[in-house]
Order: sequence, then C-alpha cells, then structure tokens
Amino acid sequence: MPASFEVGDLLQMKPASQAFRGLPARASLVMVADKIENSSTFFYGIVCGTGEKHLFSYDSFFLLSKADGEKNF
Repeated sequence: MPASFEVGDLLQMKPASQAFRGLPARASLVMVADKIENSSTFFYGIVCGTGEKHLFSYDSFFLLSKADGEKNF
C-alpha cells in the first residue's frame, strides 16, 4: 500500500534509501511542500537542512510528525 502524506507533514528518510546516502543526518528530514495530483508515487518536499525543494518518492520516507502536530514516535 503506498504511503499518503499531507502538505506540512514532517518525514524522515528510510535508512535504506539511497536518496541521501552520504549526506548529514539533518538532510534526512523533509517537510511535504506539495502533492502531485493523480500521483501515488511522488511529492515535492523541502529538505529541512538546506531549504531546497525537490521531487521525492513516497516509498523513501516514513512519517515522523503529522502537520496537525500529532507525533508518530
């Protein structure tokens, strides 16, 4: 089942993800910036360590904290 994150959710990269391999730990935190209509695979996120916006795949992340403030840890 594909992940479904909402705008404003705070995500953390899965340890096995190659998206950020070799980057500092702070680069593994991403905030969902925009959802892509009709896509169950990709979203736009802002890397918390740099402020840069990138296209990411849902399957590379897990939910750390929902936008409504509910924590998932």
